[in-house]
Amino acid sequence: MKEVTGEATRRWGVHGTDLGCPARLPDGRVAFFFGDTFSSHGRHGRHGRRWRSPVMLRSTTTDLRGGIEFDSAAGGRTAAEILPNAHDDRELPDRESAGTEFTVVPADAVTIGDRTYLSVVSVHSWRSRAWPTNFTYLAWSDDGGENWHRSPARWDNRGRSLDQLWTMERHDGYVYVVSSAFDRTTPGGMILRRVPESCILEPAAYEEWGWDRGTEWSWGQPATPILPGPVGEMCLRRIDGTWVLAYFDPTAYAIVTRTAERIDGAWSEPTVQIAGGDWGAADGTWAQIYGGFIHPASTLDDLHLFVSQWNTTTGDPYRVLQFTTRLDAG
Repeated sequence: MKEVTGEATRRWGVHGTDLGCPARLPDGRVAFFFGDTFSSHGRHGRHGRRWRSPVMLRSTTTDLRGGIEFDSAAGGRTAAEILPNAHDDRELPDRESAGTEFTVVPADAVTIGDRTYLSVVSVHSWRSRAWPTNFTYLAWSDDGGENWHRSPARWDNRGRSLDQLWTMERHDGYVYVVSSAFDRTTPGGMILRRVPESCILEPAAYEEWGWDRGTEWSWGQPATPILPGPVGEMCLRRIDGTWVLAYFDPTAYAIVTRTAERIDGAWSEPTVQIAGGDWGAADGTWAQIYGGFIHPASTLDDLHLFVSQWNTTTGDPYRVLQFTTRLDAG
């Protein structure tokens, strides 16, 4: 295990933070997208210094086992908030008015040609156990992540909608999206959609994968969950010809992985990669973990997962950790 954030990222005003989803930029560098970020250590809600989200750091590290080093930040010397965020904690019931967007967090990114697309979640509330969202939308950047633009492509939360928390990967001209509800209590599971790469900003072009008694599984049917819930953060990647899905399983209290030969095929049983446990435990478990994002340079035998850890009682630590494992590891 290596600590990714903290003192190593403090020079950009990034000290207490989470998520850290990595994605390849057009020039080959790797962008890391972080959620609620503070220049102070830990997480202390609105009282933390320089609350921003999302923020983005870049890395050219090739020796992943030596740990991640960052070279620059979107925004210059201090990592900037790359997209609009209301930071309004009133949590009023009307989702279309002020006081409804507590924060904005990144979910996953994909690069197509010279443009990088970022899936973003508008969070209505952290206080509710269900963590209701307002909607999910796509943003894009054409300059290596320095400047981001919010697109009109938006998916509203119609009540525990399964299209709110995204992970996405390209293959054979399509972008494949696995998504779920944002909260970790909904048992609805994960659904699968696809869209031609050229139509990624057109919600009507997304095609769902579903089951029907007459046609069985096929594209174009209403979405049928492909894997059970509840589920937390997810990361879908195609590695050495194998589909790999890493995610936080709140029921197992672990970061797990599944694999599949086909994106629309059967998935393996979950393998526990990082097990949750109690603070101070000496049994190889990790307390209050979530996330589980795959570095794009990972291989099946050298899998690098980025996992968040937050002590919700004290606020500290609030950080991102790097774990090195392999897909058949337990």
